Amino acid sequence: MEKNIVVLYRMCYKRQQMIIEYTHPELDQEVQTSTGYYVAVEEHVVAYNEREVIYILGHACIESSCCGPASWSYIQVPGFLVRKHIRGGKGTLPVSEIEIIQDEEDRDTIRQSLMEKYPNVQIEIY
Repeated sequence: MEKNIVVLYRMCYKRQQMIIEYTHPELDQEVQTSTGYYVAVEEHVVAYNEREVIYILGHACIESSCCGPASWSYIQVPGFLVRKHIRGGKGTLPVSEIEIIQDEEDRDTIRQSLMEKYPNVQIEIY
């Protein structure tokens, strides 16, 4: 009996998905930090292996730090879009269900594809 439980647990663990609720950023709104700011500029959804990947393109700027000022463009990839805009809107930011991209091969392929489209951009995949 115990052996069957262990096998069942392993099967379920391999298929486990990590679904999160993702609050979409307000585009073109500077978010101030203690050393600078960042701003999400565009939100995109791109097809990948019969699924959709959501990503945010933005800019960040450090205006004051011990190392001096700096600025760069970034892409944040929350993950696979499961359900878009499950709540929010009408004065509140929309929320979607996102599946975290756990497979390293998928992460590498998506990163490479985005690097080709947006050279010299820092890419973060949740």
